[in-house]
Amino acid sequence: MFFDSGFVVQDLDAIVDAAPGDALVAIDGYHAFCALPVDLSRIHHRAFYLAGGYKYAMSGEGACFLAVPPGCTLRPLATGWFASFETLPHGSGAEVPYASDGFRFWGSTFDASGLYRFDAAMENLQRLQLTVADIHAHALRLQKHFLDGLARLGLGELPPVALVPPAATPRGNFLAFDLDQAEDVHRRITAQNVTIDRRDRRVRFGFGIYQDEAQVARLLERIGRVLR
Repeated sequence: MFFDSGFVVQDLDAIVDAAPGDALVAIDGYHAFCALPVDLSRIHHRAFYLAGGYKYAMSGEGACFLAVPPGCTLRPLATGWFASFETLPHGSGAEVPYASDGFRFWGSTFDASGLYRFDAAMENLQRLQLTVADIHAHALRLQKHFLDGLARLGLGELPPVALVPPAATPRGNFLAFDLDQAEDVHRRITAQNVTIDRRDRRVRFGFGIYQDEAQVARLLERIGRVLR
């Protein structure tokens, strides 16, 4: 999923199949992880998958991962000392050593607290019996509520036609509006104690499981105060 629009790449299998037969691909799954269902079962043997828990997995910083294709023996050209942690007792040789397992991709000493937060967040989702599909469906309902409200307001400075990609296109859990005056629009909305962000000329509104339609209604009311 693209960070500047929420556009969902739905044909990963076809993209990987189009690569040369001996090629491995790297998939950046950060904005899709725990935001919408992802199935890599058919292509996992050819793909490195990278993601993290900072956004939708609710674990904050420091909980990132790299899934390595099974049987892959590639190693990085340069990395941190943790990549050779298991070889430290044996001294250094003529070459920089690497671990034989996933540790060969590690960097240096890290703070494990993000992993504990990630584990707690996932346990909470299990306790609540919430799936990633449930989370995505809830976000889409809130998005529709927001877009319907915008249409009623008829704000020329935040028109539904500025949405990228268009409303009918599959997307992730945020809405991005491409605006000529994005910086000014962002400034006025955030001055209303509304937390949104901006990527150049695109203003982004995120929706999650911790929000409901009443909050979307308050968001619309505050936007209506400052935009024309």
